Amino acid sequence: MQIEEVNPEQRVEGFVRTFDPADWRDPELNLYLTLTRATDAAPPEKEKPPWINPYDDPYPLYRKVPKERPKTPPPIKLQHQVVEALPSKDPRPIKTMVRDVLRTFREHPQYMKMGHVREYQEALACFQLRCAVVQWPDKHVPKMSEAEYAAMVELAAKHLTLVDCPAQETVQLQITTQAAFHFAMKELDRDNNERRAELDSMVKSIIDTKVIDIRKYYETAEVLRERVLYYLFLYNKFVDPLSSTTDGAVKEIKAELEVALESVFPRKGFLYWMDLPPGEKEVQLQELAEVVTGVRVFNKYEGKGGHYFQLPHEVYEQDALDLGQQIHDTLEKINEKIHAYSLCITKYHQDMGVYHTFIKRLRDEIAFNFQAGLYLEPIHKYLWIKQEAVSDMLEAGHQHLDRLLEIIGSYEVVPSDMVFPELRALGAIHIAIAQEFRYLQARIKAATPLLEMANSPFYRESPHTEKRLDAKQKNFLFLPCDPPKEDIYRYEVTRDECKAAFIKPDKVDEVLSKQPQIEYNGFCPVCFVRNNGILWKGDPYMGLVQTADKKLYCFGDEDSQTRFLKAPCKYIVDVAKLVLQMPQHVHLLNLQGTPAFLYLSIPKILETELVNESVPKDYGTQTDTHPWVCRWDNEKLGYRKLQLQKLRTHCTQTEVSHFRRENVTQTYPPKDKWTNTGISRFTNMPRHIKVLHNLRGHMHNKMHTIRSSYEHTSIYNPWKLIDPPSEPITEPKC
Repeated sequence: MQIEEVNPEQRVEGFVRTFDPADWRDPELNLYLTLTRATDAAPPEKEKPPWINPYDDPYPLYRKVPKERPKTPPPIKLQHQVVEALPSKDPRPIKTMVRDVLRTFREHPQYMKMGHVREYQEALACFQLRCAVVQWPDKHVPKMSEAEYAAMVELAAKHLTLVDCPAQETVQLQITTQAAFHFAMKELDRDNNERRAELDSMVKSIIDTKVIDIRKYYETAEVLRERVLYYLFLYNKFVDPLSSTTDGAVKEIKAELEVALESVFPRKGFLYWMDLPPGEKEVQLQELAEVVTGVRVFNKYEGKGGHYFQLPHEVYEQDALDLGQQIHDTLEKINEKIHAYSLCITKYHQDMGVYHTFIKRLRDEIAFNFQAGLYLEPIHKYLWIKQEAVSDMLEAGHQHLDRLLEIIGSYEVVPSDMVFPELRALGAIHIAIAQEFRYLQARIKAATPLLEMANSPFYRESPHTEKRLDAKQKNFLFLPCDPPKEDIYRYEVTRDECKAAFIKPDKVDEVLSKQPQIEYNGFCPVCFVRNNGILWKGDPYMGLVQTADKKLYCFGDEDSQTRFLKAPCKYIVDVAKLVLQMPQHVHLLNLQGTPAFLYLSIPKILETELVNESVPKDYGTQTDTHPWVCRWDNEKLGYRKLQLQKLRTHCTQTEVSHFRRENVTQTYPPKDKWTNTGISRFTNMPRHIKVLHNLRGHMHNKMHTIRSSYEHTSIYNPWKLIDPPSEPITEPKC
């Protein structure tokens, strides 16, 4: 029989609630931020010293400026909330703590032994530190001792080095996914804003184009036409995002736009268009851009041009199908794992207990797969909805094309009133499809790390088949299992003050149509509490329970439903207690929006500035000790690599640079104490010249070289009271 090696982080569960730095350094204990622990008993209450209000001033008459009290949110007084509410912003110096944790993490002996590089390390460290703030709000104050602070930083860095911990990887999955989508959407918004600003600037220049000299009337009209052509070029770059990657496409697009503009708006029309009001010009520019886009699309379908014009729906359909197929395959694999692990837990939890290492391991792997599925399902649904919308737009576009073919037929000249509405509608449809294509590209970029982590998680996965799971269960039998401190199966089913109503199965659809959101993402709260954090998906069509605050809950079986109906507040409080000790379930149970757990919201963490980017300086000389801020993530390292590849030296980087800069450290030394200026006064860079001597004269004269250095100095130096020489110095200094 093979026995698997179990790390101490997997074997020992729970942490001591007493705040003792000596216990943190014990390698056999997984303290402080244990993400795979069960519910412990409530910590013993300690006598707290009387609180002194620092804002109570005994001498208010002698104060010139009154001191304002900071605005702190009041603690939640509802029965079902047991966590003190903290604001979404950091009330404590989290930035310094994050920087120290990352420094300790990169100096840890296990850092180089990790098989993968953690993405978004700043956000991960900040999340763990915020968990500590929520778990021990009375300990994380500015008056924390050095030993406590060092122990906290050391243990937080140790948690970042865990390589086979599914609970830790669940948090990593949450942060990586939300950060990837956050920055992808942010980059897309930035590109849209830049494009909009560029178009607005071009529109303003077109509107401001006026005739100043009547003799240059035709020249001004030609300038206006060139600006309109450039505006159309910028507009069509958005419709055809892949055109810039093709060689020779820019020239072809400009020629095609010029022909399309001449067909719908002749050159002589700009002579009269200049006199229109600014508002009407702006409206007509938008219409003209849509009409010209429709002309390009029509010519593309007719085969009369557009060799470099790739219609956006062609690329959209292929990319959407590929992403949808990847998500579908990943979801099938995830559901297979969840089904196998759930059956194994149901089979062995009675004999082994929910506190056994094997059961806890499967519990954490189920949580990881549930979280990956909860992220992938909305993307899959979004793709399906957008594909339907794009298909409807394409069908409408084909109808406009058919009408254009009927109107134009074999005519060479067609009235503009008949074709312009159809061309404009056709162009607007493809502009909307191009916008959807850009959103799809952003989601593909954001979903790539999610798919990689869901298919290949950074921990040793348990087998998916029943025989291999049975063999692994036998390997874990040698590990002892401590009895729980609280008998979770002896819940006294008594009624509490909270009121709850049962919604029958035949009315579930009617209720969900008005309020589709179910609390805890549809997981059963009773199974979660009674089974030590094991997630069990509830069945809403078994019946829903609605509490007094109009929130809906669903359950996995009728017994759990009956228990919750009799004492809803008891189970809601127990869920909050358990989630407080297992913070990877905050986003898994959709609690990040509640006031109690808003402080642990990952989107709020991503919106804050995590690490101070200031360069440390030496106190004595005030020069940079580290000229470059070190980066460890792959994206910024790749960007830095491209910068170094394009780097070229210039004259100010030589040894004779007048900027007086050291080339080794690239730092600026102190100023010269005699001149007190950045450069030496009355001097310039010296010139080094090599001259060949004796090139002319007798044939037996020997040729030799003369090296001279010319330093251009001022003839009169006011710092030295010496009369200037009567004759200029012309002899070079050899």
